[in-house]
Amino acid sequence: MIKKRLLTQTTTARQGADPPVKRLVKKYLAFCGALGGDGDDGASGEEEREKHRESFLKELALYEFTLGRVAAVTSANTREMASYSAARGEVDEAVSRAEADIRALRDDLDAARQDRRHKEEYETLRRLCVQLPSRSDTQAACADLETQIAALTKESDEASSKLDLRKKQFALLLHAAHELRDELEEDDAAGVGGGEAIPMETT
Repeated sequence: MIKKRLLTQTTTARQGADPPVKRLVKKYLAFCGALGGDGDDGASGEEEREKHRESFLKELALYEFTLGRVAAVTSANTREMASYSAARGEVDEAVSRAEADIRALRDDLDAARQDRRHKEEYETLRRLCVQLPSRSDTQAACADLETQIAALTKESDEASSKLDLRKKQFALLLHAAHELRDELEEDDAAGVGGGEAIPMETT
């Protein structure tokens, strides 16, 4: 690219002017032409050759200055590109670190959310447990219920025993009543038979 700029007009100051190499070649050819003139060795010829020489040397110095400036620009661009590359590497590294930090922070956030969810669930369960009676109260209530159940069971057993006794007594009473009724019926039957026999004997 630098070679192309040297051979084109992109390095010239004026639009439409000759490229530096072309101007230098023209000055060199003019100087060579002055040196190989048609035997004009007079003062005017020497002056003309000196003029072309000075012009050529000036153009050569200008060309060397241009080359030096181009070299300086190239060196500056090289250093700048190296700086850009280093800066880009640092930026890429910083981006990588930032991405890693973001991932770590995202994981920490997820863990914090999970921990908060567990704490909320624990708090809900704790409030429910607070509303329930204590274990000692529950054990005391259970013991009281067991005592009541035992007492009711005892009363039920006693009532069952009394009921069985009453059933037996009632069955015995019924049996005695049936026997008494049978005896009375037998006595009535015997009494009726004896009454008929007496009149028959008096007749």
